[in-house]
Amino acid sequence: MTKDSDLYISSHVAQISPENLESTLKEILKHPYADVPLVDDKGKIVILIDAPSSKDAISTIDSISKTEGIYSFSPVYQHQEE
Repeated sequence: MTKDSDLYISSHVAQISPENLESTLKEILKHPYADVPLVDDKGKIVILIDAPSSKDAISTIDSISKTEGIYSFSPVYQHQEE
């Protein structure tokens, strides 16, 4: 059981197809715990995950990593507040 104060934060770097940049970003941003604060025109993006539970964080990460148009998806940082 998670407490109201639990927080799971992670950041990831992904390379996505520049030709499908807009549609891939829309798919990523459909996830309620995901944000994309940085994007370059070559398809490199930073994805932030800010979820209320580890289960939500893991399912979001797993789903995004399987999104069509993502060539690579690498974790950079992870933190858990309890």
